[in-house]
Amino acid sequence: MNRRILVVDDKPNMRRLMGTTLQDLGEVVQAEGGRRAVELLAEMRFHVVVTDIKMPDVDGHEVLRVARKLDRPPEVVLTTAFGSMDSAIEALRDGAFDYVRKPFDPDQLREVVQRAFAKHAPRIVTPEGAAWHGIVGRSPPILDVIRLVEKVAPTEATVLILGESGTGKELLARAIHDISARRTRPFVAVNCAAIPGSLMEAELFGHARGAFTGAAAQRAGLFEEAHGGTLFLDEIGEMRRALQAKLTRALEARAVRRVGESHERPVDVRVVAATHRDLPSLVAQGAFREDLFYRLNTCVVRVPALRERIDELPVLVEHFLAERSSSNDVTYRVAPDALAALTQHRWPGNVRELKGAIERAAILAENGVIVRADLPAEITGLAPEHVEPPIDPAALTYREALEHVRADGIKRYLEALLARFGGNVVAAAEHADVERESFYRLCRKHGINPGEYRGKP
Repeated sequence: MNRRILVVDDKPNMRRLMGTTLQDLGEVVQAEGGRRAVELLAEMRFHVVVTDIKMPDVDGHEVLRVARKLDRPPEVVLTTAFGSMDSAIEALRDGAFDYVRKPFDPDQLREVVQRAFAKHAPRIVTPEGAAWHGIVGRSPPILDVIRLVEKVAPTEATVLILGESGTGKELLARAIHDISARRTRPFVAVNCAAIPGSLMEAELFGHARGAFTGAAAQRAGLFEEAHGGTLFLDEIGEMRRALQAKLTRALEARAVRRVGESHERPVDVRVVAATHRDLPSLVAQGAFREDLFYRLNTCVVRVPALRERIDELPVLVEHFLAERSSSNDVTYRVAPDALAALTQHRWPGNVRELKGAIERAAILAENGVIVRADLPAEITGLAPEHVEPPIDPAALTYREALEHVRADGIKRYLEALLARFGGNVVAAAEHADVERESFYRLCRKHGINPGEYRGKP
């Protein structure tokens, strides 16, 4: 479906001006007042509504309330005269996306509507929840990254992806491979920080038989495994300087020499590297080779941190919950207090941290509703005082156990409950004050078989 904008104003000249300003952003439908807007919202689906606040029949606040009640609500942008600023701010609290003062600047109106589309777009662009090769979001920073990747991917250029941990650098590396001419060939990934420096050379370039203790047979390295495809060097900033010289040589010669051999083997590999480190600073400190930096620095893709696109957090949350819903047939939603806590968090671990927090919260959620108490303490800022389990942990409900038992003690709590009720899951779940299905999921998560406790005292 094409993007559709509803323009609402009781003044014909204003409607026409807004329609002309926004016509190249999508299909524009005009309503001569709030009452007609409410009718159109019931008949058609819109992605953005631009409405005046003060109208004689039905005002902009009512249009906003009607829009927010829809199953797939549009983003609502308000237009207001200077004297109605308090009313506009009140509407923002009620869920409006933004407001524009009258007389409006056409460029400003377009910019606000484009941002509204960007926030709404992950719900409307593709049936996969707008996940572009696994990247969820349509904010301007993410769209800039996607456009750059789409230009770079078809080339043979080396790509350097920069960004904080957890921002999705490997997803982008895979996207570069998947939309390149090499997509039918291997994609090989290696984390340079995860392999000891003494083994990294053999891992990348391979080794001959007997090259070192334990080398009982010759082995091809990752460069050769990726022949014809893409080699992803994650956390390249952690590579030892001594090995950097050999990597530079391999990139320049397009050939590798296995450890213990004297001849080179040609390889056809495209290299995509990534790091969260400041490589120019490492170069200045002598910790990273300047020639390798310039070899990798051909095309640079900078991935924004989650806090730089925090407006998209609700879309990411919705995406992760939809994934979980599809696997266990539970429909989840996030309570306002929980969403507020998620939005206020700084997210040093970025999208990876968010996904982990949502998965944890979904496990704890009662009836699929995630509340603030279901979120990790480092997000809510309400760190509970963890103590050792009480003498009788089976006397606690599950929520009480979460407050008083260490994370690694939850398994013992569940085992104590099952032992107390002789493996009767219905009774144990009732005592824990959780649904029976939730209790089974917790048991599966912690590797517990309730049947082993049946008939035991």
